[in-house]
Amino acid sequence: MEGDDPEKMHELMAATLENAIESIQKIQENARKTNDASCPRWPMIVLGSPKGWTGPKVVDGLQIEGTFRAHQVPLLVDSTHPNMWRNSKAG
Repeated sequence: MEGDDPEKMHELMAATLENAIESIQKIQENARKTNDASCPRWPMIVLGSPKGWTGPKVVDGLQIEGTFRAHQVPLLVDSTHPNMWRNSKAG
């Protein structure tokens, strides 16, 4: 699954998780009913989203989301920047 629209991604992720859980339940049910000890192919979810998507978009005028800063530059949250996260989130 891939995207950058939070509302669409929320729905897509919910549907994807539901499908994965249903697949796992079928695998488990089959193993219990038939005593099948084979190694099944378990579902896997691969997520593609913008780097730093859930963090602040811009801090001190610098783009964070989608850049190297999203995972390599620590953000200050201290007594002089107590609302950094909240203020930056709005972007």
